[in-house]
Amino acid sequence: MNFFKKNPPAWSNKEMLIELKKFNKIFEDRPIKNNKGGMSFPHMFAFYFILKKIKPKFIVERGVFKGQSTWLIEKILPKSNLLSIDPNLENRVYTSKKAKYSKIDFKYQDFSKIPKNTLVFFDDHQNHMDRLRQAKWFGIKHIVLEDNYPVSYGDFYTLKHAFNKNGYNHYLSFKNLLKTTFLFITMIIKKKIDNGNLIKLDKIISRLRDYPANNHDFDSAKKNINIYFEFPPIVKNKKWIKNKGNLYETEKPIIKDNSLINNVEENELQDFNFLTYIKLR
Repeated sequence: MNFFKKNPPAWSNKEMLIELKKFNKIFEDRPIKNNKGGMSFPHMFAFYFILKKIKPKFIVERGVFKGQSTWLIEKILPKSNLLSIDPNLENRVYTSKKAKYSKIDFKYQDFSKIPKNTLVFFDDHQNHMDRLRQAKWFGIKHIVLEDNYPVSYGDFYTLKHAFNKNGYNHYLSFKNLLKTTFLFITMIIKKKIDNGNLIKLDKIISRLRDYPANNHDFDSAKKNINIYFEFPPIVKNKKWIKNKGNLYETEKPIIKDNSLINNVEENELQDFNFLTYIKLR
């Protein structure tokens, strides 16, 4: 459900249809045919469309995985500068010769001299409210959230959780709990042996994602967000339409059937998790 419909971007369905036909041909040339666990057709098209509309001079990509989104950014905006951030860059299948790669997290980067027209793309399954606060601190107004799961879905705290004043309770398996405990104890022992060692809480926090329900995050988001736009699914989404209530409503699909994109499998077209574009005030 779009909570900021009073100020949506002026992007028409007609424009999306035109660009969808263009993107369909671009998609055929993607370097990674099996990108399971990464971006699929619906979100790749949404990101493609947003990039063409915003035309940022500098793009920060937080979450690289195999490199499909890196390729897409280069393909659409070859003259823009690109910083690709991921703690594990060993998963890459596509490696850019132009992008600057970093394992240092977004919040620790030096963005003191970035252009005004900068966009950050978050595909890292980290707390959305934290990421928005960090982006605002750096003066980055254009933000794309790759997964904006509704209440009772996802594996981290999203804006849709915040808008519904619902927290996030992260389920931990016994194996996960043991691994997290072992990681923390190892850090403490290393610090005890050598006081110069730092306990890096980021590694712990990224594994323990509990977040309490509250009324403040919605008010903060509403105050600081100028444009909020949940990109529509390509076709009618079967997953979310089965859920009742406005928590799981999507925008109107771009097309009625997949005749325009018959080269894309149905299960990939259904892979949709409310990719969201935001412009901060």
